[in-house]
Parts: sequence; C-alpha cells; structure tokens
Amino acid sequence: MPQFDYVIIGSGLGGLLCAYTLTKEGNSVCVLEKNRQIGGNLQIFVRDKAIFDTGIHYIGGLDKGQNLNQYFRYFGLMDKLKLKKLDEDCFDVVSFDQDEKEYPYAMGYERFSEKLIEQFPSEKEAIQKYCSKLKEISNFSPLYNLRYSEQSFFNTEYLSVNAKEYIESITSDVILQNVLAGTNPLYAGVGEKTPLYVHGLIINSYIESAYKCIGGGAQIATILTKSIKEMGVKSGIIRK
Repeated sequence: MPQFDYVIIGSGLGGLLCAYTLTKEGNSVCVLEKNRQIGGNLQIFVRDKAIFDTGIHYIGGLDKGQNLNQYFRYFGLMDKLKLKKLDEDCFDVVSFDQDEKEYPYAMGYERFSEKLIEQFPSEKEAIQKYCSKLKEISNFSPLYNLRYSEQSFFNTEYLSVNAKEYIESITSDVILQNVLAGTNPLYAGVGEKTPLYVHGLIINSYIESAYKCIGGGAQIATILTKSIKEMGVKSGIIRK
C-alpha cells in the first residue's frame, strides 16, 4: 500500500472537506470508507424512481456574499452543483397535529417576520426581537463570517442560554414558541441542551437563502471526490 501524508477515516462531508483542503495544500491523502457509497449523510436512496436525501434536505446561505457561498466557492462546488432556489415565501412549513394552520418560513428577514406577524399579530414585538437576535449572533461570529478576530466567540452570553430558554423569554405564546423552534429536526436540536448560538447560526443561514440540490446531495460528495483526484496529488478513496 502506498504511503500517504494523511489518512482520513470516513468519507462524510467533514472527511471529504479535510481531504480537499489537505490535497489543495500539496499533501497526499487517503480517505478510508467502510460503506459502498461515499458521502456519509450526503448519501441518497431511491424509492419508486424518487430520490430521497438522508441528510442534506436543503442548504442555506448560498446567495452571493453569504457565508456558505464563500465556503462552497473555495471547495469548487458553487459552479458545479445543480441547485434550485426554494420558494421565497415558503421554503419550509411548520405544522402540528390537531392544528389546521400551517406556518411558513419565508426567505429574508423582512419577509420572514411579515409572514409570522400575519399569523401572530399580537406577537409582533417578540418576532422582531427574535429576528434581531439571530442577526446579532450571526454578525458577531468571526468564523461564520470568514473574518479574523482575537475576541473569542465562546466567552459570550450566547453560550450561557439555550435556544428554548431564549424563545420562552420573548414570548409566552406556546404555538409561536414551537413555530420558532420548528426546524430543530434539521440539526438535531434539543430544547434544554442546544445553545442559542447553534440555533441562531443555522436558522440565520436558511432565512438568508435556501436551496435544494437537484438530484440529491450526493453530488456534493461526487464533485469533491473528483476534484481531489484531479489536483494531481496522490490521493484516493478506498472502500471496504
């Protein structure tokens, strides 16, 4: 077996991004994968000719200048991915059993707050406060915005409160509380455990813009793997 500078265990998104970065810097890399299909949670499956994503249902922050757009450009993804922008008035919907209403998430903070205020007119102040807090958290984080800062993000108030506590502090309306936390399953959010900053950074990216991968998120793994091999450095993906 050839010698490599680095061996990465697992070809999930994290493993592939590490492999891409190391290869781009001139290192030889080997990625080991136990499964037949690469990509980890980027994998897809098919039922009755319909494609289903296992992890990447939609992606936020991909408009020009937004944070994931910048990351995706570095990794050579933006010009190769087949993407479709979701409905700006309703990129996702929160619904509950025994409630006939549906609560849409809209893109852009102005549109997002307007849609929610239509549903909860007496909670206008709480909704606007929630939007301001998400923008505040996102603007404060250096890594999120790809800028250097000597100030530590982890020594701030955002770590001392969880998302559930904050949402309950701005509104007593239980339905609105659950609507604001309605996309928790997208990032495995847990009420009493997920810090406010995790909720804020993720939901902010979706509100800024939301796109779906046409044909499934597995294309991300395919593009990254091909790019790694094309860089001219001895690299490889080895499956069991």
